Amino acid sequence: MLEPSTGEMDRAKKSGARTGRSPLRSSVALKEAGTLSQARTVVPILMYHKVGVAVDRPEDTFLNVSADAFERQMRALAHMRYRAMTFAQIVEALRSGQTLPRRVFAVTFDDGYTCVGEVAAPILERYGFPATVFVVSEAAGGANTWDGVTGRPLLPLMDWDRLRELDQAGWEVAGHTCTHPHLNELDDAEALREIAEGKAATEARLNIPLQTFCYPFGHFNARTPHLVQAAGFAGACTTRSGLAKRETDPFLLPRVKVAYRDGVAGMLYRLMVRPRLPNLRRNRSPRPT
Repeated sequence: MLEPSTGEMDRAKKSGARTGRSPLRSSVALKEAGTLSQARTVVPILMYHKVGVAVDRPEDTFLNVSADAFERQMRALAHMRYRAMTFAQIVEALRSGQTLPRRVFAVTFDDGYTCVGEVAAPILERYGFPATVFVVSEAAGGANTWDGVTGRPLLPLMDWDRLRELDQAGWEVAGHTCTHPHLNELDDAEALREIAEGKAATEARLNIPLQTFCYPFGHFNARTPHLVQAAGFAGACTTRSGLAKRETDPFLLPRVKVAYRDGVAGMLYRLMVRPRLPNLRRNRSPRPT
């Protein structure tokens, strides 16, 4: 198994130091993270939204990663011999007890921004990495109107033709409701309608079965995961930080959020170190996505 290089460890330790984490604890955790446990499989599911969107004001960095940073992050993972699988493949393996490769991860994109197809997809293709994109069925080919009231930029979303191309290239297209609502604020009937009709509309447009789901804004209540299962999905991911494990509820799988400022060192810190440190923010509500 390829171990993290000295340079990678040093950069990740420095990233931990900037956030107030102990460099010694970070170093130990990173060494332990060099392999995936055979006894208890853990899988990082990377969470992205936008890649390569121009930054003209501070708001433009929200849920955005530069094209250069994304390229370097994927190159680093390829150099470290990580292998990418779709989120659906990860869910199936975790649920069925299948043996996974010792260095496997998933790349996920929420909302389906046009920049993902234009910027991220060619980069991932160079490294042979498939990905999963969560689609808002009524917004495909439109824009992220749900962000309009926040002052954040409205950006174009991929249309059905581009989504079909990604599906044919080995990507997974997955569910993200009809209109991107706060599911925790809806009654069960309306929440189920959003989940199930978004699934049905996307399946009809692309002539494919949707297997997995992502909660808009990362918001859900105690009943929402059951509604996702009732709609016919096999699993779902949240915006909560952590690594996916066999013992985790398959409808509440956490992810590793990659931020604009992270670069390679920050991503490796989030992927290898931070999930293994004590959870000091256990009672904090999930951040919107």
